[in-house]
Amino acid sequence: MRETDIAKDPDLQSGGRQWFEPLVYSVGRPALKFAFMLVHDIDIAEEITQEAFARAWASPGTPVDPVQFRRWLYRIITNLACDHFRRERQVAAQAPSISRPLDPVTTAEARSVDESLMAALRSLSLSERQAIYLRYFEDQSFRETSRIMGRPQVTVRVVVHRALGKLRQRLEASGQNRMVAV
Repeated sequence: MRETDIAKDPDLQSGGRQWFEPLVYSVGRPALKFAFMLVHDIDIAEEITQEAFARAWASPGTPVDPVQFRRWLYRIITNLACDHFRRERQVAAQAPSISRPLDPVTTAEARSVDESLMAALRSLSLSERQAIYLRYFEDQSFRETSRIMGRPQVTVRVVVHRALGKLRQRLEASGQNRMVAV
């Protein structure tokens, strides 16, 4: 939506949020996938995505343009994922380790994916996972990936290059040398 559209739309002038629902429908699924790639837990990914949309709804500065909205939302998701890991480290330091059994759906999903690749992806840092996901799973350009991550394009290229090297090493070490050349 362009600024001229906003000026003509009485709902937007009066603070209406009718423009928000189409953005949620268009970005909701990719946002959930992005959050899942960062935290590797569907329940936490859903919570993070929901919280990100709630914050977007409540903020008066939410971008209306779909491209800017997506960038902005992904930054919120990244920040929420960082907050999650920070809280998780604090809880882990204070409480004894408790493992919970996987439900059957999660177990089936875990078997259906390439476990070696998932293990290799999990071993990457948060920013490396974010860059790899945006670049290769969402097919974003380096320019767009750098905008979403809020980092210079050169830095993102280096992060992706190093992350791919780590993935190759880990997959070769696990006997999985069928990684697609990128």
